[in-house]
Amino acid sequence: MNTGAVPLRLKHYLMLSLGLVLVLLFPGEPAHAALLPASSVTIQMSDPACVEAVPASGSCSIEFNSLSASGSDPSFSRIEFLVDGKLRLLMNGFFESSAYFSEPMLPGGLKVACGGPNAGGQPNFGKSYSISANAYMADGTSANDSMTVFCPAYEGKTFLPSVRR
Repeated sequence: MNTGAVPLRLKHYLMLSLGLVLVLLFPGEPAHAALLPASSVTIQMSDPACVEAVPASGSCSIEFNSLSASGSDPSFSRIEFLVDGKLRLLMNGFFESSAYFSEPMLPGGLKVACGGPNAGGQPNFGKSYSISANAYMADGTSANDSMTVFCPAYEGKTFLPSVRR
């Protein structure tokens, strides 16, 4: 019978207990998170504008030349385009590292109301709209680009040509 085996087991038990207590008292970063590099994403919106869609109709459209986003790895998730905080355009990615959206992909732009004179707080203009473009990676990393556009004023008057016989 080995009497030295009991103290050795007790010593292992105490060391294991001490290690568990230290881990609980001083939690660190998970090992898998420390090994992965942080992802990044950028987004850029080019030349947004609000233009009159149909003359003398009170209908305008928000247009932009291009919208592009680029991520650091192929976990790019999506682009969202919001007008006054409401989602108006969504483009999802699938194992992509970038996305590009151009004006011909959305003919006629996004329809909005033009608004009366000074409706957006600027004389000689109609309503103003806050537009935002957001890009997201799969891990939640995001970037955004936002600005305000002013629409032409619509006074509610339709002028008809004078026809004489």
